[in-house]
Amino acid sequence: MTASGVAGDGGPPTTTAGPQGLDELCERFAAVCESAVDPLEISSALEFDGLTDQAARRLYGLPHVFALAREMYLRVPRRPAEPAAEPDPWRSDALRPALHGLLYGLPAVCYPAAAGLLTGPHVVRTLILALLASWSLSQALAYLGYRRLGQAGPGQSAMLMQAGMAAGLAGVAVVLAIGRLFVHASPPAFVFGFGLGAYMLGATVLLVLGADHLLLVGLAPGVLGAAAFLALGRPAGLAHAAWAAMAVTPLLVAGLAMKRARREARLGGTGRLIIAAELWGMLPSAGFGLVAAGLLAFPAAAGLPGHHAANTGAVLASLPLALSMGAAEWLLVWFRRRTQHLLRQTQSVTAFAIRARLALLAALAQYLLISAALIAIAVTIAEAARLVQPLWAVLPESGAYLALGGAMFLALVLQAFGIRGLPVAACAAALAFEVLWRGLGVPGQVASSTALLGVLAGYSAVHMGSAVRHAL
Repeated sequence: MTASGVAGDGGPPTTTAGPQGLDELCERFAAVCESAVDPLEISSALEFDGLTDQAARRLYGLPHVFALAREMYLRVPRRPAEPAAEPDPWRSDALRPALHGLLYGLPAVCYPAAAGLLTGPHVVRTLILALLASWSLSQALAYLGYRRLGQAGPGQSAMLMQAGMAAGLAGVAVVLAIGRLFVHASPPAFVFGFGLGAYMLGATVLLVLGADHLLLVGLAPGVLGAAAFLALGRPAGLAHAAWAAMAVTPLLVAGLAMKRARREARLGGTGRLIIAAELWGMLPSAGFGLVAAGLLAFPAAAGLPGHHAANTGAVLASLPLALSMGAAEWLLVWFRRRTQHLLRQTQSVTAFAIRARLALLAALAQYLLISAALIAIAVTIAEAARLVQPLWAVLPESGAYLALGGAMFLALVLQAFGIRGLPVAACAAALAFEVLWRGLGVPGQVASSTALLGVLAGYSAVHMGSAVRHAL
């Protein structure tokens, strides 16, 4: 077709390339037109290609480039191309969480081997005191280390953790020194408690810095010595050798942690050591470590109503629960990968909320199945070794610890998404219930753990259904 001169142009009449020419232009810019959200994107591409308003009038009979872009936008249907797949930030080695599970559970082998060393009154109270101090300080140190690692890199994280570990060791020593004024246990019990703190703080540093293999090296003397001592039937002549092997582990782990942190700090550890925001931020982590340790240890320490001995069922269930933390770590990564996939694939906010909650339910169900299997294995071995008789006597306690493990997994999920206040408050309330109504015994622990699991499950379901929460 032909076009007359454009009014006000001042030039000769222009001739367009006709519909065929415009179709060719649309085909040439098809990728831009199909993915454009408005004509401005197309006009920008045309101008970048060198097409001017004068060319739009001369070739296509349209007053300017924007009018041409609008015509192209109307002609070409929207078929946006799928964005290139981004690297998965949550891809991890499946063996690493399994190794972490062993690292969490293996130290428990040292406790029965050290029974001859840990004799006398108030030993359990001393160890509980050491456990509370060690868990709270190591959780605070882990928070500081991971926060600085994400913000400033391994050098800065190592510098902070080096100082934090020294402060944590001093803190454990002060807590035990104060405790000795009120708990008159034997000196070896306090030494063992300090060794527990040294191991946990050193292990935290090595795990944050990614030196898992060094932690395995540090564990080897104590675990192998304790296992051999137990396998041989605790011969009196080897007691001191076994205790010496167990003493090597906390010293070696702490030494390896300090050496690794010092090396990393030399590579990039400059700047301010710590800021006020980090100190405030670590308080919920320290509080969670304190109440979580209390929930795990109190049933074993309190025993059963009317009995002075330790609660065998609680002691028996604590080891599989420690081992299950490796599975919890892996399932947390699985859940985050699943929700990131849902963010890319789901177009409805409501559909995302439903699928994200189903993914959380699947992760919790998998964790409970793995934990139940580990507890069943431990109970079966204990029955075969005649450590528990009859078998059904420890089932309620095992069920309580299974519910507690599920609650700890959900608390881990919430904290990973930046929700830290509610898990601490809920766990503290559950611990307070068990302490205040300890006369209820195992039924009280079952009620407390089940209620805690229900509260955290409901809270998690509400918040994990928010797409914004997963996009942060």
